[in-house]
Amino acid sequence: MVVYNFKKIETVPTAKDFIDVILSQTQRKTPTVVHPGYNIVRIRQFYMRKVKFTHMNYHDKLTQILTDFPRLDDVHPFYADLINVLYDRDHFKLALGQMNIARQLIDKVGKDYVKLLKYGDSLYRCKTLKRAALGRMCTIMKRQKGALEYLEQESHLPSPHGHGVCVSVK
Repeated sequence: MVVYNFKKIETVPTAKDFIDVILSQTQRKTPTVVHPGYNIVRIRQFYMRKVKFTHMNYHDKLTQILTDFPRLDDVHPFYADLINVLYDRDHFKLALGQMNIARQLIDKVGKDYVKLLKYGDSLYRCKTLKRAALGRMCTIMKRQKGALEYLEQESHLPSPHGHGVCVSVK
């Protein structure tokens, strides 16, 4: 049995915050200006870089969430019982499963749109493909709103070694 500390879990952002953070990072950390006079190869690379960057950021953030939360078989029995009583063990596993599926879907969207961008024949087509890719990734994350909120609640469990109050009703 591994002793697990729930305090080490980073805060799980809401779906809206998740999307805002990723898109602002994409805007800040990738080039922002492409001119119609550029060679088509350069235009394709510009938009592929944006899609790949967004895809990798989503992938990294979702992987961080999935690795921060423990496997229920590995936690202290106190936590296992507490999760089962307070939050329902099945619901916890479902939420983590939804995050994993969202990560896989975003990976697929990213790879598919990079493949499509390789054959973009104009600035307009590449731009619309980029918008579609980022839009689909954001839509996938919007659908995870409930699971993200649930995991945020779950991350605030009490310590098994700290003081607590137990109330029983007769």
